[in-house]
Amino acid sequence: MVYRVAQEALTNVVRHAAATRVDLSLLHVGPDVVLEVTDDGRGLADDGDRTGTGLLGMRDRAALVDAVVEVESAPGRGTTVRLRVPVVEQ
Repeated sequence: MVYRVAQEALTNVVRHAAATRVDLSLLHVGPDVVLEVTDDGRGLADDGDRTGTGLLGMRDRAALVDAVVEVESAPGRGTTVRLRVPVVEQ
């Protein structure tokens, strides 16, 4: 699931962002694994619409494992997609 969310976020950068740089990180932060994909592209519109099929697919995948997808973006300032996955200790 983490791989697929990363794949979709990177695909969105290539298709829509017109970015010159993209950074991907995967870290263990407290009780979560956090994937972050940040680009310096055109960003998303200020209309609050975050319902594209790519973002919806990421959120649907995340929900299957009680994870959360957050999107931070502003026109001309790029986009950050953050996935927080709770780690289950065994």
